[in-house]
Amino acid sequence: MRGMLYKIKRLIERSPFLYGLIYNTVTRNDDYTLQRRELDQYVSKFGGMWTDRKDFSEVLSAKARTRHLPKSDIKRLMTWRHKGYAMLPGAIPHDLIDRYKEDLTNIMEQNPSPLLMTSYDVPAPIGYTKENAKIYGSVRIVDDYIFSNFSREILFHPDIVRFLTLAFEQKPVLTQTLRFDYGSEQPLHQDTAFVRMNSPMKLVGVWVALEDIEVGTGELMYLPGSHNWEGFLFSGRFKHYDAGRDGPEQLAAWHQWILDEAKTRGVEPERFHAKKGDVFFWHAGLAHGGDKRIHPDKTRLSLVGHFCPDGVKPLYHYYKPGHRTVKEHHGMPYMSSYYR
Repeated sequence: MRGMLYKIKRLIERSPFLYGLIYNTVTRNDDYTLQRRELDQYVSKFGGMWTDRKDFSEVLSAKARTRHLPKSDIKRLMTWRHKGYAMLPGAIPHDLIDRYKEDLTNIMEQNPSPLLMTSYDVPAPIGYTKENAKIYGSVRIVDDYIFSNFSREILFHPDIVRFLTLAFEQKPVLTQTLRFDYGSEQPLHQDTAFVRMNSPMKLVGVWVALEDIEVGTGELMYLPGSHNWEGFLFSGRFKHYDAGRDGPEQLAAWHQWILDEAKTRGVEPERFHAKKGDVFFWHAGLAHGGDKRIHPDKTRLSLVGHFCPDGVKPLYHYYKPGHRTVKEHHGMPYMSSYYR
């Protein structure tokens, strides 16, 4: 039976049309269906948030009048629309960060620790141990908010929730986190390829500095405005990457396309020289990554969260039915693809 299922899977993966037909049927949702009826109003053919609409300036002006938005929000939303990111300097209190770091250390030192980790060398999650963390490069602890109340307190900090609600116009849902001790050195990429949603452009990444980030420790880098770039589709149809369907050649071509597009447009990477407690938001399409680590022995403590709006679902809801449970932290929803 399993052999037959794999044959069917490979057959589907070899046909982008068949894959697309099944994918669109299974992941059909009202939110994305409505957007697709007026895609000419969006920068991307995959729709997006209200900030991605071509009439953004008019909509923002109306919101500023009716909601009495402060100038700081208007300025932040303008940067978000045109550059694909927003910043909240010093948003997270240092004492909350310190309690989170202490709490996570205690959880990591449990024997055995309940935490899972991934890395470039081990893409599938394995149990966290100090030995595993030393062996593998680019280690990230996944979804620690399942075990740490302080992680949830950071990620659902009122300032973070407020901006996400402004961008989504819906309650934000936490779907995944990555905790880094060191810079990732991850190549420039767009989250739409890997953090997959049934409405692909309705996704926001949140990066929190857990210490003052030193130059040369693999700072977060990004290409301003790259969230507006269109042109590369996996297998000619899809915003997300599927290893079985697309293969490593398309992944390499996509990474090169980002570099070529930046060169053609004359866009140079910028770096986020963060202080402890600073927050950086990035758009689903913003190309970002980790700079080279000149000082590999020095840490770059950070916590990353991925959010979608209420009504949008991560694709793991469809192929991991045991992970559809939604929990709440003070009324804010969260879920995990790693822990039941």
